[in-house]
Order: sequence, then structure tokens, then C-alpha cells
Amino acid sequence: RNLTVVGFEIKEGLPFVELSNVENINELKLWTMDQLKPGMAVSGIITSYAPRNGGLWIQVSPGVQGLIPGLEVSTDINRLNNMKSFYPVGSRIKAVVTSTKDEKLNLSVLLQEEFALHPSDFMTEIIKPKKGDTVIGRIHRSMALIDGPALMFDLRGRFSARCCLTELREVDDWENMPLGKMVLSEKDLRELENDEVDDEEDTDHGGTTLYGNGLYAECRVLGAAKSNTCLNVSLRKSRLEGDLDDDLAPEVGEIIRAYVKHTDKKGCFVRISSKLNGRIILKELSEEFIPNPSGSFPPGRLVTAKVKSVTSNGGQSRIDLDMRESSLLEDGTLLTIDDIKEGSKLKGIVSRVERYGVFVKLDNSDLTGMSHLSECSDSFIGNLSDVFDPGDRVKVLIIKKDEKKISLGMKASYFVNDADSSDDDGSISDDDSESTETGGSSDSEMSDEIIDAEEKPMKRARLPEPLVEPVNSSAESSNEEDDESSDESSMNDNEDRALDVADVGFDWDKAAPKRKLSNAVDGPDSDSDSSSDEEDSEDESGGHSSRRKAAKRRREEAEVSRREAQLADGTADENPVTSGDFERLLAGDPNSSEIYIRYMAHHLSLSDIDAARAVAERAFQRIEFRQEGEKLNVWTALLALEIKYGSEQSLQHAMDRASNQNNPKQVYLRVCEMLEKDVDKYDLSSSKSKGYEDAVQRAENMYQKMCKKFRSKKTVWIAQMRFLLKLGKHSNAHDILKKSIRSLPNYKHVTVMAKLAQLEFEFGSAERARTIFHGLLEKYSKRLDLVFVHVDKEIKHGGGIKAARAIFQRLINPPAGSEKKPKKYSDKQMKSIFKKWFKVEEDFGDEESQEIVKEEAKAYVERVT
Repeated sequence: RNLTVVGFEIKEGLPFVELSNVENINELKLWTMDQLKPGMAVSGIITSYAPRNGGLWIQVSPGVQGLIPGLEVSTDINRLNNMKSFYPVGSRIKAVVTSTKDEKLNLSVLLQEEFALHPSDFMTEIIKPKKGDTVIGRIHRSMALIDGPALMFDLRGRFSARCCLTELREVDDWENMPLGKMVLSEKDLRELENDEVDDEEDTDHGGTTLYGNGLYAECRVLGAAKSNTCLNVSLRKSRLEGDLDDDLAPEVGEIIRAYVKHTDKKGCFVRISSKLNGRIILKELSEEFIPNPSGSFPPGRLVTAKVKSVTSNGGQSRIDLDMRESSLLEDGTLLTIDDIKEGSKLKGIVSRVERYGVFVKLDNSDLTGMSHLSECSDSFIGNLSDVFDPGDRVKVLIIKKDEKKISLGMKASYFVNDADSSDDDGSISDDDSESTETGGSSDSEMSDEIIDAEEKPMKRARLPEPLVEPVNSSAESSNEEDDESSDESSMNDNEDRALDVADVGFDWDKAAPKRKLSNAVDGPDSDSDSSSDEEDSEDESGGHSSRRKAAKRRREEAEVSRREAQLADGTADENPVTSGDFERLLAGDPNSSEIYIRYMAHHLSLSDIDAARAVAERAFQRIEFRQEGEKLNVWTALLALEIKYGSEQSLQHAMDRASNQNNPKQVYLRVCEMLEKDVDKYDLSSSKSKGYEDAVQRAENMYQKMCKKFRSKKTVWIAQMRFLLKLGKHSNAHDILKKSIRSLPNYKHVTVMAKLAQLEFEFGSAERARTIFHGLLEKYSKRLDLVFVHVDKEIKHGGGIKAARAIFQRLINPPAGSEKKPKKYSDKQMKSIFKKWFKVEEDFGDEESQEIVKEEAKAYVERVT
């Protein structure tokens, strides 16, 4: 074919020649960069895609390449988010030049139809959108946040936009942490900005596919933001349909949801709507003390709070909120000093413990009273801190009150004859009435009591009377039989509370075996307790509340006795159940990955993911550098945690760190194995579900990334082929084989092809497997290892013993009339063949078939001698 040279250039030290098959070269428009001016209409061939869906690279003429930004390609969201489908490489596209500054050619498709015919009227400046306009935005997760937390967008004309978390979805559809981790370090920002994503991968740095970096979305402009070039936009469906009215301000006493903006020593600041902010002072975040408020309430967390007050200052509303459970559950009317009478019995929460007494904040009020040391117990307490902690829920008696202070009593004798159905003055509801309102006791509430008791066992041991009630103890059943069954289930939960947790993508059970039931509870004390319970239940004249509290006290004492016995005989180390137990074990063996992993599982059972991550970080610091295997085990556990609970960004960050300190290939293989297990969890009936498709896509992306990173390693290619064959994607697996052959050195080709044949026997077609083995044996006729593997797979997954015998017969007695020259094996190889055949007949044949092998061996010896 006659070709004409139309261009020549050198790229990266290599010469490139541009050719054309057009007969008349003068008919071609061969533009140079100097000839191209803004407003000129051109056409080009799509050559590649900008990273993260950023646009299209097109070849305008030899040596002249330009970029069409994604926002200038189309106004169709579906096309922009699927550029590879709608704008394939090699297709031609028309555009108009917008800029040639700094020898960089920028083009636009959207402006092409409007200005291509009239270059003199061409304008590159885009008019700034105004309120109510509908625009297309491209998510830019690495952009510096403006009035965060928010989702940042790129718009046409170099404008930017921010979408407040409250405008991502309708109020009823809000989700916790919709954008994942919001706080990025400078290193993370640089990686997001500079990371080059190749054509075969679409990396999502956003931690969520819904708001992934580089995706396009239709937005409604709400107005200008703080920056002159930034706009406020909304993704709500109602906004897109035309509703631009601001959200109504909440009223006092209303329970609302809000997103955390930031938390500091002044309080937790939240965003109620795009224009309304609120504040929660630190002491009203929770009934209990929070050691790290900023860590517990990160930006983006969805919280529920009650409006305390709404004040206006200079046209802006200041909204104070309260997140405490006692405030959320109250009926809205607060008790005052006048509502409290001497002799009444109320509930409250310990706010402060001093050597001379305990301060208690009364429920449904802003009042705080003090119980003197002499009024805290019927017996002497040397140190009140051993019995009471801030956050403990207690029941108190109003002993005395005046205008400035309230004196309280907490002696057990004050509450001996109390019935749970009502208090003396009926001012508040007791345990049973609250239980009726909340739907009775629940397993989760009882579990909270058990956890609370386990975290501070020795303090509960010094408790002389049942003064302190756990926070959730108010939810008890009004029916005695239900209460006894609930107590029994709580005991079982306390005894059986093992470290195994819900599936987190890692086999925690291997590192944390289930605990065995202790005999300490089943001893004589337990028998006496049960008999006492029966006697109490038969006593119809006694108070139900007193019997339940007495039974609860006996159970607590039995639990403490059991723990003391385990600590004394050393069995507590075998089944640690508290953080103190794990810390004690780590102090004795700081290099044990098993202890660290079980410790992580313990925190996960308490839904404390950050604490589990912190345990892993401690392990990396404390395990000796020589213990590489122990460190790799902990890294595997951390990666499993990130797969289950983290974002794509946190998983990639953990993989990068693990690769720096371990064999990177092993790290990727383990991650792929865990992702493959996630796919295996779905049964065949759910193969078309969204969750299954997402799991498969996630695993396939990781396998592709691994094979690209370790293209010279046969193990990664074999792992991907195995995964694809398990999914039934046989053609894809054979495509991967072709890629591996091109990437691997020649001496690895046989191993990879033989492994594919074995996998075909297991997960695919036996006929395809035989074809691969026959081809290998034709080329490598002396490789008896391939023959024996073929025999083993035929027996296990193929035609059975008959197919294996046929293989041996072809080796020993080649078929007559074959066009190909019979294979010749040495005497040593023939001995191995006969030994293998005889071993197969011993395992799967009978005596007659074994005799046939012997006869064949004798005949061969006679033939060659």
C-alpha cells in the first residue's frame, strides 16, 4: 500500500513517523500549533482518556494533541460517566479550539455548534451560573474544602461549587458519614492530585461509589458561597424539580438530625441545614464522660439531638442542642426546685465524685444535688471513687432542699420496700413503667450492662449494697416471668460472651476460639442462688423489685468470684474478656500476633473500629523486626478490617503501608483472597443481586491491579485465572492466559498453562483441560510431571480410572499408524511410569488390573532387551 510521511517526532528518545494513505496529500488539513486559534473548528481522533474521567485526548494532526475536558464534552450525565462506552478510542469527534496557551491545546464540543461558523463572535468566557440554574459538575475530592464538610465540584468556566452534606439527599434519606473520612492529610491531597490512573483502572478516591472522585452529577445552584468563584449547589431530587425554599428552622423541644461540622473544646458544632448551624456543649454530648470528643464526633457524623433554644442575633439563628439520652427521652417538661419534695425518690446520673460525697444530676431537670459520704451507703465506704464513677445511673432520696442546694440519700435501706410499678409520690416512672414505654428489656441493653460490669469488676466487688444501677437498667419487664427469663439469658450471654464477632472478612475464629463455660458459676453457689430464686418466686407477699435486685446482686457476686478464681489459677489468660486481660497478656508476650488479633476482635465486638485500628498500630511498633510472619498476620487482620469497615482510600493506604514492610506480592494476594471470600458468601440465587455484582467488581479490579503491578510473577496470574473460572468466566480466564504469556518469561509458560489445565478440570471443562495437557505433552514430551498431574486430575475430576489407564496405555504402547513419531522414554522414565500406574491401580483398581500392569512391565522389559 502506498503511504505518505506526513509527520516525524521523537518521544522519550524513540522516533515516531506519522503516515497517511490519502493519495493527494494537499487534501489533508495538517494543522500546526501556531496555526490553531481560539474559535477554529477542528476534528480529531480520540486516542486516550484523561485520568479519573477528566476528559478526552484527541489527535488533531501529526504532532498536535489536544484535550477536551469532560465538562466540555456533553451535557448527558450517562455519557460523561461512561466515556469509554460512548466515545471509544479511534473514533472521530468535532470540537472548537478554546485555548492554545503555553502550547497546550484545549477544545470544546459544547461550543462547537454555537460558534464554529462565526469565529469572530467566539467567546471563551463562561457566564457564571445564577441561583436556580441547573449545571453539570464533576466531583473533585482532592479540592480544598470551602466551609466543610462538603462535596466539592468543578464546573464549566473554571468555577467551583460546594454541596453541603445536608443537600446530598433528602432529609429522610440522610446517612452517616456519606463521604467517608473527611479529614485528609497534605500527603493524601498530593496523592489524590498527582495520582495517574491508567486506562484500565478507575480509582475511586472518595471512599464511596456514589460520590466517587471524577464522577459527574446534575446540580441545582442555590446561590454564591463564601468564595467569589464558588457556588452552593444541591443534589436533592426536590431541588432539581424546582423546590428552592430554605429548610425551616427547628422549634424548641423538637428532635432533629444534623451532621457534625467540627468538634473542639467549645463544643460540637453541627450543620442542621445548608444555612443553619447548631452547637452542643461537651457535657451534653453524652451522659458519660467522653475522653476524646473530636475523635468520637468527626466531621460528617450523623447525630440526633434535641433543640434546647433558638436565639436570633443579627439576622442569624443560634441553635443550642442536647444529645444526652435522658434529654431525648424526656417528655419535654423539666422539673424545677418547686416540683421536688422532701421524701420523694428520683433517678439521676453521677456527675462528680469527691472524697466527701457524690454529686448527682437529677433526670428531667437541670438540678444537681449532693449525697454526703454518710448517706451513700448503710455501711462505711473508705473511698467513694471505688464505688461510683461519673456517668453511673443511681436512685436517690430527697432528704432536704432549700433555695441553693439539695441533699440526697442513696442508702439501700431507703429503697427496700419500693415497688417497681410506682414511686411514693408518683413524680417519675420507675423501672417497670419505663420498660413498658420502651417495649421491654432488650438483649442489647442487657449486653451493655454485662460489658459495663466486665470493664470494672473490682469496683463492683466493693459495692456493699445494690446502689448503682447500670445506664440501661431502666428497661425491665413488668412481668415477673419475663424478667426471670431475661435475667437467665443475660447470665448465658455473660458466660458465653466470646471474642468471635460478625463476619468481618477475616477468620477471627482461628485467632479467638470460643470460650468454654466455667464451672465456677455452675457450682454450689449457683444452686443456692437458683433455690433462693424459687423460694422468692413462691413468696407472693414479698416485693418483686427487692427480689430481682437481690438476685442481681448475687449474680454479680458470683461473676466477681468466678473472675477472681480465674485470675488466681491462671485460667483468665486463656479466655481474656476485658481490655485489662489483653493488656496483661501483651505485657508477657509482646510479639504474639494471635493476642493482637484477638484484641482487635474484642474491640470489633464492641463496635469500636478505631480502637481496633489502634491495636494494630501498636502491634507494628512493638513486634520485633525479626518477627516478619507475626507482623504480616497483624497486617492481614488490619486489611480485613479495612475491607469490611473502611473506605477504598483507607484500604489502599493500608495496602501501601503493608507493602513497604512486607512482601508486596503476598499482601496483594491476601487482599484478593479476602475479597474473593466476600464473593463466595453469596449463593447462586443471589448472583444477580447488586451486592454480588459489587463484590465481584471489587475483586476483579483488585486482581487486575495486582497482575499489572506484578506482571512478571506467575502466582498472581494463576490466582486471577482461578477466580474467573470459579465465576464461570472461561473466556475471560483464557484471555488472562494470553496476557500472562506475553508478560512472563518463557520458562514460566509451562507452569502457567499446566495450572490452567488443572483449574479447568476443577471449575471448567474437562475437554478444554485435556486439550491443554495434550498440547503441552506434544511440545514437552519428556515432562513426566505433566503426565502424572494429568493422570491425577483425570481420576479426581475427569473420566476416572478408565481415562487414567488410557493415558498409560498410550505412553507404553503408542497407537499404530500414528503420523507423529512415537515418544521414546529412557528406562528410568519407563520405570517411573510403571510405578505410578501400579500405585494408581492399588488405590483405585483391583488385583486383576494390578496384574495387567505387571504383565505390561514384563513385556516392555522383554521388548527392549
